[in-house]
Amino acid sequence: MLIRPLRLALVLAALSMAGPAALSQDRRTPAVPVQTFEPDPLTCKRDNLLAAYRRQLNQFASQPPKVLARLREVQLEMGEATLKRCAALGHLSRPEAEQIWREFQLMPLPTATVPSPDPAPVQRP
Repeated sequence: MLIRPLRLALVLAALSMAGPAALSQDRRTPAVPVQTFEPDPLTCKRDNLLAAYRRQLNQFASQPPKVLARLREVQLEMGEATLKRCAALGHLSRPEAEQIWREFQLMPLPTATVPSPDPAPVQRP
């Protein structure tokens, strides 16, 4: 009877030591190809960049302020990368990119709009 619990303990000990290493080798995640956004001259126009920035944030207007603040941080990071790429490709001058960057930073967070209730239908006699 003593051999079974001892054997079970040895098997469990062996599995616990080899388990994490064995699992990590079997579950390799595939490498995700890196893709760089290549903006075209139309995308890099000031009005288009500002409208896209505003549109991206506006779709989350109903979220809590904390979520909106984090989304804004992410949007600023993406906006900065896009502006740098536009400038590097020659679609935008550095001073223009810096001005748009300042406008991104000053843009207020969207606020949720509460739709007004529909008026009661008019009853005809």
